[in-house]
Amino acid sequence: MSLNETPEESIYTVNFRKAWITPEYKRTNRVVGILREFAKRHMKTDDIKIDQYLNRYLWIRGKRNPPRKIRVRMTKDETDTVVVSLYEEFKERKSQTEDLEVKQEVERKSRTEDLELKQEVQTPEEQPAKKKKKEAGVKEQVELEDSTKKEGKDAAATNPDEANKKEPEPKTVEKPRKKSTRKKKSVDQET
Repeated sequence: MSLNETPEESIYTVNFRKAWITPEYKRTNRVVGILREFAKRHMKTDDIKIDQYLNRYLWIRGKRNPPRKIRVRMTKDETDTVVVSLYEEFKERKSQTEDLEVKQEVERKSRTEDLELKQEVQTPEEQPAKKKKKEAGVKEQVELEDSTKKEGKDAAATNPDEANKKEPEPKTVEKPRKKSTRKKKSVDQET
């Protein structure tokens, strides 16, 4: 090939039926080998490179369950290197799904931002309600203190000097332990 020529490009459908003759746990390895052999035979060169997207497509279902057949594009460049890649239709579908994923992520982010804005908007409305609840709780505590003062139970509230004084705790008297009435076995056995 001279430098002025455009690279050769061909589209093939490769059938992988021979891969099902091999053991189950070697099928995808065999599919890659069949693809390389096919490219060598049809493009008449030994320098074969498999595109990463094609490789992922072959291995996506594991080593036991590769695809039965596949449509590929083989491109031969000036240095007689053949690049085997997926046919454009799959790439287009894949790019469309990637576009959908990007759109979904943008929608998720906008939803979370909307929720955050709503929470910020709701917080000033909720703050007066919280203040009212706190005020109600404070009023209840004041009412309880007033009722205990009237009953005379809260001495600390009436006389602050008495609140600082601590009442001595009554001491508890411990009873002495009883000695056991059992005799030691070793003493009994010697006598």
